[in-house]
This record gives sequence, structure tokens and C-alpha cells, in this order.
Amino acid sequence: MGRRTFLVSCMFAAWLAADGESANAASVAGRRIVDATGRVVVLPARIERIGCLTGASFEKAALVGVADKVVLRQATFPPWMARVNPRVAEIPTIRDSHNPNIEELLNLKPDVLFFWDAPELVAKIESYGITVVSPQPERRPVATTKEFLARFKAEVDVYGRVFGGAAATRARAWSDYVDRRVRYVQERLSRLRPEQRPRTYYLRGPDALSTQGADQNISWLGEMAGADMVIRRSAAKGIAKVSQEQVLLWNPEVIFVGRQYSPELALKDPRWQPVAAVKSGRVYTIPDGVFFWDSSSEGILLLQFLAQKLHPELFQDMDMRKEVRDYYARFYQYAMSERDLDLLLAGKGPDGLRHNGMNN
Repeated sequence: MGRRTFLVSCMFAAWLAADGESANAASVAGRRIVDATGRVVVLPARIERIGCLTGASFEKAALVGVADKVVLRQATFPPWMARVNPRVAEIPTIRDSHNPNIEELLNLKPDVLFFWDAPELVAKIESYGITVVSPQPERRPVATTKEFLARFKAEVDVYGRVFGGAAATRARAWSDYVDRRVRYVQERLSRLRPEQRPRTYYLRGPDALSTQGADQNISWLGEMAGADMVIRRSAAKGIAKVSQEQVLLWNPEVIFVGRQYSPELALKDPRWQPVAAVKSGRVYTIPDGVFFWDSSSEGILLLQFLAQKLHPELFQDMDMRKEVRDYYARFYQYAMSERDLDLLLAGKGPDGLRHNGMNN
């Protein structure tokens, strides 16, 4: 190739690149997405400031690499959120994220607000010029594990589509990881007979009779992990209360304790002593991370954790330390130390304690 030809080729490549950048810039301005509730949302040309008011939306922002854009978040304090993202301490919080103060929102000036599936409130917030994206279709129940898995992945996909570029790439990488690990767990459990599924109760806290209904992530993840989730014997939905009589009737063989509450809620209560799980010592604390594992993208780690506790004979070779270490390095760019892993997998925070300061 002669010098002139080479220069022309370079100029042509530069022209193509410049043209591509112009086209890309034009496509960003007024870009439209459909959020999880089916609303068509016109995004701002530039998204530099975001508000995260749904439960796990800060964690999703961290997952796709835009946590530095968060200027407002829900007041919730999962044990590893601040350790992985030290800037969290500087971000203003709203305790009542379902009914935020509009003046406060306007002062913080988010370009995009991730908010609940609440049409009237969404319309009110948007009337003040704030773009709202709803990542969770709360009014659309799922009926099968296949539907649950699709929605589980679709929530992260919303964040990838809002920000595009590297964020979209990270969302796709996470979705691919989910598919691989779900396939791995399901293949191990494929020959499981119904009677081999331990009766399982989820103790959400703050008291032992507070749980989550059959419509919640933990019930679907438990079922996918090979559990017989006893809550499916009731009509309970959302954050729910059950009676002591129901628990004794269900007689769960395994109890998982979530949300950083103490297993002593069941272990030290005389009313729980007849329960099979308490008598056999199969009461396990669930780890929590950048968000609570029962309601976040870290639910894919929870699936594996549950499966190994429920069916240790089928998952002897699964290395949860490696899964957590690799997950945090890949999706949060955080290198977990051996002590970090010890604490997290024991269900504790960086301070070595297990506590829920909000008691919610």
C-alpha cells in the first residue's frame, strides 16, 4: 500500500468513526425504552444523576457500573453495601421511598429516577419534569419458575438499556452468568423426587413469624434450589405474617433466616422447639451483600447457597467461596479478602456482626 493510499484509508476510517459518533449522539437524544411495567419512557440526552428508590436499585446501578451517578437512594443498609461502595455514606437517603417528598427530589435533580410500579405516583413525579423508570412490574404476578427467571433477568436488563454501552454489556454478562448457574443447579436436581424436597420455611424477621409470600423471590429461588417451600400452602403474599399453629402444622425440616436477623429467633424460642428444623439443627443464616440476597441480583448466589444447604450430597464440589469471590470481582470490581468471604458466607457484615438496624 502506497503512502497516499494509506493516508486516504486513515481519513476514511476517521470519517466513519466521526460519523458513527454523530449518529450515536443523535440516537441518545430522545432515546426511548420500554420499562418493566410496559411504559414507554423518553430518556434525557445525558444521564449524569440518578435516583434509586426501589429496594435493590442502588445494587443494580453498582452491577452495571453507574453507582457513581447515584445522587439519591432508598434508606436501606445491607451489610456489604458501604464496604463495596464507600461513597454510599455521602448519598442522601429517603426512608419512605414509596412516597418521596417532591421538593426533596427536585432539589437533588435526578435525570432519571428508578421508582416503584405505582402509576399515579409516577405520573405525579413526572409532572415535575423528572424522568421515571420502573424496573419491577409489581402488579404482574408470575406463575412459573420460567416466568420468574425471565423477570429476574429483565430487571437488570432495564438498567442496561437505560445506560447503554458498557452498562448494557455488563447486564448481558450477568444474564449469561445467571443462565449458566441456573442450568448447573437444575441439572443436579433434575432427578429429585417430590418427597426428597425438604419442607422449608423462610424466617424474614424482625420476628420468627414474619416471612415472605409465595409471590416473592425467596419462594421461587427456594423451589428452584430443591425446596418444598411451605409458604405455598397458604395464600400469603408480599411480606407476610403466619401463625405459630401454621408453623407447627407445616413442621419445616429446614429454616433459612434472612435480612440479618438472628437464628435465635427460632432456636431460643420454646414454641419452636418441636419444629423438625430446630430439633435437627438445620437452621441456616442467609448471607446478604450489596443488597439483601432475597431481593436482589445476588439472588443467583442465593440459589446456589440454598441448593448446597438443602442437598449437600449433590453439591459437595460446589465452591461458594469461589462463586462469591468471582461474582464480586466481576460485577462489583471488588476484591474480597479471605476474611470478607468468611464473614459474608457466615451471614455477617464486615464488622463481624449480624444485625438489621432498621428492624424492618
